[in-house]
Amino acid sequence: MRYVTSTIVACALAGAVSVYAQAQEQAPAQPPAADQAPKSTLTGCVVQAKTTDGGTAYILSKAEGGKATIYVLGGSSESEWSANVNKKVEVTGPVQEPVNADKDSAPNPGVVRPPLVVVESMKVVAQSCT
Repeated sequence: MRYVTSTIVACALAGAVSVYAQAQEQAPAQPPAADQAPKSTLTGCVVQAKTTDGGTAYILSKAEGGKATIYVLGGSSESEWSANVNKKVEVTGPVQEPVNADKDSAPNPGVVRPPLVVVESMKVVAQSCT
């Protein structure tokens, strides 16, 4: 059952991450918001998700310490995240709220757009997420 739930969550997040990534690509060049955002310390489980364009994204699920329960992880290498999938980690870094790519229309309530945490430091706090 745990694997079914994880797969469903990963599929839902994959779509959200793809939309988020496309919004980031379409956004005009601006100074990095990470420098302006306050730093947060979050604890949660690292989950690997496939994006709709075939890429891989890493998500902090079951997050504690912030406003959301899931975050897109950024700022570290893919190998670091892949080595810590299904481990409970504590990350610190600025949190960026998602950008609505189409500002002329209302946000789609069926699309999840989790915030991005630009990880500056990470440590494993448990070898499993259970």
